[in-house]
Amino acid sequence: MSFMSLFKRKSKITLRQELWLGILVIIAVGFMSSVLISTYTAKQYFSSQLHLKNIDNANSLALMLSQLQKDPVELELLISATFDTGHYQRIELQNPLGEPLIKRVFSGKLDTTAPGWFHHFYHLQVQPGVAQVSDGWQQFGTLYLESHSQYTEQALWESAIRLFFSFFIVAIIACIASAYFLRKILRPLDDVVQQANALGDKRFIRSKVPRTYEFARLVSSMNLLSKRFSRIVKEDKKRLEEFRFKSQHDELTGLANREYFSATLEAQLQQSKEHAHGALFLFRVVNLDQISEQINRVEMVTFLRRFTQTLVAFLESNEDRFSENHIARISHTDFAVLVNDTDDIENLSSQVFKQHQALLDDYSHIELSIPHSCSYIEREDSRFTLLKRVDNLLKAAVAEPTQQVQVNNNKQRNELFADADSWREAIEHALDNNDLDVLLYPVKSFSGKLLQNQVSLSLLLNGELYRSGYYLQWAKRLKLLARLDWGLVKYLVKVFEQREDLKLISVELSQETLLDDAALAAILTYLLAYPKLAEHICFDIRESLAVAELAIFKDFCMQVKSMGAKVALKRVGQGFSKIDKIHELGLEMIKIDSVYGHNISYSQDNQTFLRGLCSLAHSIGIKVIAEGVKSPEDQQTLKGIGFDGYVSQPIDDTQEDLIE
Repeated sequence: MSFMSLFKRKSKITLRQELWLGILVIIAVGFMSSVLISTYTAKQYFSSQLHLKNIDNANSLALMLSQLQKDPVELELLISATFDTGHYQRIELQNPLGEPLIKRVFSGKLDTTAPGWFHHFYHLQVQPGVAQVSDGWQQFGTLYLESHSQYTEQALWESAIRLFFSFFIVAIIACIASAYFLRKILRPLDDVVQQANALGDKRFIRSKVPRTYEFARLVSSMNLLSKRFSRIVKEDKKRLEEFRFKSQHDELTGLANREYFSATLEAQLQQSKEHAHGALFLFRVVNLDQISEQINRVEMVTFLRRFTQTLVAFLESNEDRFSENHIARISHTDFAVLVNDTDDIENLSSQVFKQHQALLDDYSHIELSIPHSCSYIEREDSRFTLLKRVDNLLKAAVAEPTQQVQVNNNKQRNELFADADSWREAIEHALDNNDLDVLLYPVKSFSGKLLQNQVSLSLLLNGELYRSGYYLQWAKRLKLLARLDWGLVKYLVKVFEQREDLKLISVELSQETLLDDAALAAILTYLLAYPKLAEHICFDIRESLAVAELAIFKDFCMQVKSMGAKVALKRVGQGFSKIDKIHELGLEMIKIDSVYGHNISYSQDNQTFLRGLCSLAHSIGIKVIAEGVKSPEDQQTLKGIGFDGYVSQPIDDTQEDLIE
């Protein structure tokens, strides 16, 4: 290739051109910073200045000699004094005939550090200063004054040394800049290698197309390949979501089906073992089949969908009265609603009954009724005992046409504090005084390897240590979750160096923290001061929060990754496929909701769904962990499906000072 052919392509600059530019920059910086040029310039400058000094000093001394009596002793004393107090090589006074009258010459040897080769190449040839000495109106003689050049050569040597090191530093900086420039040029090559490795790990990332012509072609081809594979992943996500919805929801109403609701209820009951704050509503549409008999089936379907919309609207209008809700159609005529963290089911029951009565007014020509029952969840409830209790209540409601509502006000009265203010004071007091501890839930692989420890905060309330499940619902109501997260992070920083079991941990951040810029910035900024902890911490974010606030979640992932920490999704299930470009977030793992793992050995549909979810997650390099699965049989099933591990019971679950 000829030299001119390098510049023929105008649209894309070639790699060779950029390399030439880099080499020319380095050569130009090196030669322009040459020590030889600088020292030569300094030599010329010193020579001219030394010559001017000789002339000035000679004129000054000649003027003083002219004013003196021409006594040889006085003349010699003045010349000797001047010679001894200055740095002179020679001072000589000659008569008009050129004969020396007084002559002083430096005959010693100066102690200089300049080497001989430097003296040889940079010896200063400076002309002496010449001035006339007069005696009245007559010329007395001619004065020759020559400064000692070795002092100047020593100064020139020291200056050369300083220049050498200065230019050496400049050269290093220039080399660093050139290296950075070349690395920037070749960075697309690293990006292509990284992209190829990512494709090998089935992570379909894209690289920025560089200016370099050759790399632009290569990167464009790799991006096209990544785009095709990414499209395949999206199609798999879509099919997986369609299968999940079909297997877990009622086809007619779109509500959860009986199997999915039973798993959800079982998970809620497991959480209620610590402290129950949920309730279950059971609704029954009496004489539903008469709609299709007296009118038509289409009208029956319309009624069911209106009834479903009524339940959904009821839950949306009262969402401030509970933290979560689940609604399902569990039989042809029966519907169930599960709410978490509620303490006023009488009011909820009254509201929903009025809404149903308004709906039934449109069907007054048919003997329809929608009785319901409700009950709080008790700590020792099993799925069978709870469903049996609300079913018996519902039977009683059906048997009483005039009442149609049965409420079991079995709310537990074992609260530590009587009101919200007392709870706030107790929680804030524990945080302010650092009265807290952590409970660790090991995340293990199926081979027994510890992947991480989930950290749960316990507070000292009324002199006893309580798990998070006991006070969490009050913290939610009182908007104290961000303070709890902040308190936990400060505690981890304090004990991180002292506890070996905190070297690989995960911490769940609440919605309050993630959506509060100040609270989140405080935590991340605080961790920046402790990079060792940041490298060992993984932040868990709930899937529902990530889906609802996707832009904030993506920004959070970028911030956390930049400081060396990791991010995981918690309670993963129905919303995983809704997270766009999840392969670009760099998630460490996803933790599947216990709803899907419960009795997985007996649910072929859930097995199929979770197998597809594992395949999808592994295709983008994410570990898959099961939550809330205690049965060894279920754990083996999950291992066969493709899970990487599971969350086990707390390390010190038998500690006596922790209130169950």
